[in-house]
Amino acid sequence: MNYTYDITDFPNQKCDVARLDKEIRDSAIIIALDYVLMETNVSIFFKAEISSGDKTILDEIVSNHSGEPLTQESPIVQAQILTEAPRWVKSGNTTQALFAAESLIIDVSAGDIEIAKNFSWLYDIAVKSATIYVTDDMIGDEIVVHEAPNTLIGYSTQALNVGDTSIYVSDTVLENIKKAYYVGLYVPGEEGIEISQVMGINLEQKSLTIYPASDISADPYSYIAMCSKMIPKLVFTSTQKIEIGKTIPTASRLPLNIPIRVYYKNNNGKAKKLSIFVEYLY
Repeated sequence: MNYTYDITDFPNQKCDVARLDKEIRDSAIIIALDYVLMETNVSIFFKAEISSGDKTILDEIVSNHSGEPLTQESPIVQAQILTEAPRWVKSGNTTQALFAAESLIIDVSAGDIEIAKNFSWLYDIAVKSATIYVTDDMIGDEIVVHEAPNTLIGYSTQALNVGDTSIYVSDTVLENIKKAYYVGLYVPGEEGIEISQVMGINLEQKSLTIYPASDISADPYSYIAMCSKMIPKLVFTSTQKIEIGKTIPTASRLPLNIPIRVYYKNNNGKAKKLSIFVEYLY
């Protein structure tokens, strides 16, 4: 059930959706709030029709609503993954343009089906290229490489429903996210819950356009995580040396302690050793 208010119904002629949502959920209104949508007017959607008494409470909430943004209390990680110039970007916390290279090794035991391993550095780096050496035993296997997986960047400001193609989010999400990044629900620990890929960013409406549509639902104030996929999927089809980024004159900056996570899918069940030779600036 939808209850609509003009912006002039609010004492300061402004409305903060996240604050209003919280004020309604914290009130004595019995019927559950679905979500709040602010366009020309402010529409407040409940799961069902509310009573006259609850409508009075709702009117009081609107008439006392300050419109000021909520103070963000969650520990947001600023995890911007930037593109560096051929040397380095001279502003911000970037690298010193010093060169290094090393091998990232993953040992896969016989019978392992899928394993994941994190690699991170104690200082900012800018990954320039990676070389993967494919052996006979690796034919038919797959890898996926994520940058900054399950990195907390903010929270949702409205409910997310199955089938939604937009997510309304806090300013901190907008500050960190970029097109083609993936968003998910943040879960403390190793894995989050992926929602979808970002197709557009609307700063005015404070929302993300996603594709495909969400197949999960989430309450307002759910923590949002991001992930950039360096290799969304790579299937080994022949023995060869695979070079990634060798012809690109830029580098992808990775802040200190933010992991690169390699997922290896062992489709033939054989034991093997994966070596990824990375070159980077630090």
